[in-house]
Amino acid sequence: MSKLSAVAVSLAVFSLVAACSPPAEAPAAPAEPAAAAPAPLPTVDAAALQAILSPDETLSVVELPREGSTTVRGEVKGYKSTVWAVPVAAGQTLTATFAPSNTNLYINVIDAADTSGAAVHAGETAGATATVTAEKGAIYIIRPFQPRAMARRDETGGYSLTIARR
Repeated sequence: MSKLSAVAVSLAVFSLVAACSPPAEAPAAPAEPAAAAPAPLPTVDAAALQAILSPDETLSVVELPREGSTTVRGEVKGYKSTVWAVPVAAGQTLTATFAPSNTNLYINVIDAADTSGAAVHAGETAGATATVTAEKGAIYIIRPFQPRAMARRDETGGYSLTIARR
């Protein structure tokens, strides 16, 4: 048998085998990336937070689902008030809606890690609803207060505060 005939027979056998074989499967599509685990909520260190509060403020840590809302009620009497701590994970948004019993009560929202004490939301100028998105995990302090002239006269005002974390 000549070399040409041997090659022809080999090609014929290969073609016959290929025709009788099941079709080759396409390569599998890349697997979907696993959903990233949600960023953890930061741990509230009540002792460290207490150190940044005034003697007239009482700390209360807000308990709510990872994503959800709750409404708390409180009172400002003179300089005395409850201060609310809310842990917020990176990427989450904190919304605090303040409903005071009089027009002389406000809230400030402060990042507890900011040692300057600067408000990320100043209620006297920005209004009764604060919306803050955390770039990294943070503990936010919601501080109800009344202006100094009212506080010096030991005036009292009640409020409800709806806190949502999404």
